[in-house]
Amino acid sequence: MIVRKRNKVEAKETMLLVCAKEAEAIFFSQMRKDCRYSNLTVVSAPKEMGLTKFIEYAGKIKNSGKYTSCWALFGLEDVKATIDDVKDSEELAAKKKVKLLYFNPCFDLYFLLFFTKPRALMDSASVRERVRSSIEGYELSSNYFLTKGLNLNFNLYPKLAEADRNARDFNDAVVYESGAEATSLPAFLDDLKNVCGKADMSHNQKNRR
Repeated sequence: MIVRKRNKVEAKETMLLVCAKEAEAIFFSQMRKDCRYSNLTVVSAPKEMGLTKFIEYAGKIKNSGKYTSCWALFGLEDVKATIDDVKDSEELAAKKKVKLLYFNPCFDLYFLLFFTKPRALMDSASVRERVRSSIEGYELSSNYFLTKGLNLNFNLYPKLAEADRNARDFNDAVVYESGAEATSLPAFLDDLKNVCGKADMSHNQKNRR
């Protein structure tokens, strides 16, 4: 009798992205769909939380799903925190095995990095004004990402590498001036590539021409 050995298939790594706001979760859910990141799960916090509670919530969701990698995404204004608060929360985040994907001062900075490399930190109003000058009709809301902004990720994604470079250069300048990075986006993008692999946008081409 011939005994056949079963092929051992290693479990695929998985990533969890917990967003502080529903609008952010909707945008990254669209990215997940556009890029065919089947092992990426995107959720939003059920209500407004301070930074500590938000990290604890992300850690709870991570443990319930046993994800390989977990990121908590927020603009500083989302959780009413300062960059010093972010630094102070790093020990808690490490304990909960949650990585922090933050934007100073607001999540809108993510979109701004696709178009320019800021030279200095700005307030939220200034960031949004500059984003609106590049993206017609832009607003950080669930309704926008479900309607006019439905294809925003698809249109921006070809420039993701440029946004990554802008973020790294911006961080270098900000660290030199203030001692803290403006965003942890580059670290997140590195992890996204390692866990989820290369994006496959080919299935969208015909539908969006």
